[in-house]
Amino acid sequence: MIRMTLISGFLGAGKTTFANLLMDYYIRTGEKTAYVVNEFGEAGVDSALLAQKGFQTVDIVGGCICCTLQGKIGTALREIVDEFAPTRIVFEPSGIFIFEKFQDVLRGDPVLDGNCQIDSVITVVDSNHVTDAMLVPGNFFSNQVAHADVLVLSKLESYDGDVGRLARRLAPLNERADILAKPWGELSDKDFATLDIGGSVGVSADDEDDDDGRHDHNHHHHHHHGHGHHHDDGHGHSHIHPDVDTVTVEPRSFDEKSISGLEGMLRDGAFGDVYRIKGKVIYRGEPKMLQGVFDTLRIESPPPDGPCRLVFIGKDIKEKNIAKFWGELKNAG
Repeated sequence: MIRMTLISGFLGAGKTTFANLLMDYYIRTGEKTAYVVNEFGEAGVDSALLAQKGFQTVDIVGGCICCTLQGKIGTALREIVDEFAPTRIVFEPSGIFIFEKFQDVLRGDPVLDGNCQIDSVITVVDSNHVTDAMLVPGNFFSNQVAHADVLVLSKLESYDGDVGRLARRLAPLNERADILAKPWGELSDKDFATLDIGGSVGVSADDEDDDDGRHDHNHHHHHHHGHGHHHDDGHGHSHIHPDVDTVTVEPRSFDEKSISGLEGMLRDGAFGDVYRIKGKVIYRGEPKMLQGVFDTLRIESPPPDGPCRLVFIGKDIKEKNIAKFWGELKNAG
């Protein structure tokens, strides 16, 4: 039986970074691990970054399994099973993922249903953007949190709020999940090991904060076998996938001034409701990764191989305004 770990989370929460850390752990423990990512948009950067590290990766881009890609996901998983024979598959769906749709992929395929078991569902929660994610139409965030065995809080290094209060805010969406609330640079193999058995080093919504805001929990683990695990939004109807737009551009060269200008445009809503920006750009003459969540941008390195390309993901994106901004960048350069 091939064990599957699902790493979900809203756009920009840090899923790929956490998948990288988790797969390093699996390799250390002797697992033969494959990574499958469904990137919404055309940038295709997540698997490129991990492939450079030598991981077996499959990238499915251009849509979401909630809509048009269920067949492609099933085909990709079958090919991995046949050709690579992994003991573990780490699957990272897009940030607008709905859990039930992935169950449908497994349930409808005799090869996958008989050979793959969802062992653990991990949802990465961006500590700094919980409110923003909750306000996005489509219930993506609440669906991902509701189906998690473990909620992993990201970006705690830059979070200045109360972690216990954040845990209590998530509790109404999922009272049974463990919460891993620890800066990722401090995670040990012991922490990663708990992700497969349902106990984690974290905080609970019912706990008072201790000195470092963390507690140990060993809760019962909930296995997902692809059958009978259903969730609706509490109003008796299924989740509706809203229109989510993507605009991909060939980026110009950036510097501090142009990054600041882009942040201002995002903050003012000039490009529409942008949830996520990511891609490879030239920053101060060097190739870098540009990552954006709502109106917060950051420059990272190293970038993946391949051409410079930047994707905007959101709702009611104003492509003409993006084109105008890009034209001004070109003229400035």
